[in-house]
Amino acid sequence: MLICIRHRINCHQINTPSIGLESTTRLWSLNDSPSLFFALPPFNLPDLIAPVKIGFVLYDYYPFGGLQEDCLATAVATAERGHEVHVFTRTWKGDCPANVNQHLLGKTGWSNIARNDHFFRALDTELPKHQLDGVVAFNRIPKSDIYFAADPCYVERVKNKPFWYKCRLRHRYYKALEHTIFGSDTAPETLVLTDREIAAFNQHYGVSPEKFHLLTPGVEKNTSSTATAHSNRTALRTELGAAEDTVVALFVGSGYRIKGLDRALRALAANQSSAANLEFWIVGNGSASRFAALTKQAGITVRFLGGRADVNRFYDAADFLLHPAYSESAGKVLLEALTHGLPVLTTDTCGYAPHILKAEAGAVIPSPFTPEALNTTLKAFIQNTAERERMSQNALAYCAKEDLYSCHQAAAKMIENILSKKT
Repeated sequence: MLICIRHRINCHQINTPSIGLESTTRLWSLNDSPSLFFALPPFNLPDLIAPVKIGFVLYDYYPFGGLQEDCLATAVATAERGHEVHVFTRTWKGDCPANVNQHLLGKTGWSNIARNDHFFRALDTELPKHQLDGVVAFNRIPKSDIYFAADPCYVERVKNKPFWYKCRLRHRYYKALEHTIFGSDTAPETLVLTDREIAAFNQHYGVSPEKFHLLTPGVEKNTSSTATAHSNRTALRTELGAAEDTVVALFVGSGYRIKGLDRALRALAANQSSAANLEFWIVGNGSASRFAALTKQAGITVRFLGGRADVNRFYDAADFLLHPAYSESAGKVLLEALTHGLPVLTTDTCGYAPHILKAEAGAVIPSPFTPEALNTTLKAFIQNTAERERMSQNALAYCAKEDLYSCHQAAAKMIENILSKKT
């Protein structure tokens, strides 16, 4: 008897109680088709799960956002496993893949709190219409079966904020929202990017570690050659008018404040005389005007370049990544930089910072953060060319041996397995 997976080939449905598989499994008898004398390769039971209909929910989708990229990449990976995928969001900017169904529910309200509450009500109305087998949330959205924790635990992130901050309506709202999701026995199965998030949710909400599923990182593997990297460096520096001997610090990220752009600008101001030619390139969406004063004080050439689809060229053209974030659940840009051999200067509040230390491909500023520590370390990055080259080689070697790439495929399998056990 030969076994085939649903949708792989056309099969006859027969009952299979004798081998304990689900009734949706399809079997061929050799007597049914004498011409099919072949053997299927070994398979795992998860491969036999029947296709299901899954809803992915997030506030807004836009290009170049880390959470947004995680959502879309996981949705695509899930659809490629044969499932029907629907994404429900308030707004969508950019293209939507053909194998993902998009549902726009609109953005209504004068504040983030009002917009969120309107979205929750819209979901309560819309989701039942589609008879979904499960819902995966990428923001803190109630009533989801699975939560992909692309953002850090909120209560953990703000625990050291001053008293006046915790009196604000915004804080009380997000604290209550997170408690609604995790402060009960019905906490969703949660996919996390780093193990420290498991500890945070367990500490603040008592959620069992068994509810959490740790994912590998998921950056794009860099397959370009050394010659291509050198070509990108020369071409991009020519386009931007930066000389070959200019030391370029790169910042990549949307949401400038939480990524620590102010820290970076202040540190560069303190080191403006550390090199004859020093530039700071900022790639990502955000409001440059809010940082106008700090940009002027930096005393060097600062370029706000917006969100870019060709960010890989910037990794090749820069001399190091400067990412002194206040809070970052993972920090995918750290690993993207490593895949291009770009040294990284970051903070230990980034979930992926341990990779920088393990690779010996940069430096991590410890908590509690001090400007002096960043200033001193940044000076060494600017001035020590040989050390940057050593870090670059270490980064490339690390990326060649570590799995930094399979996050979204692994997430799709986990989602599939979790929903298959849903009663």
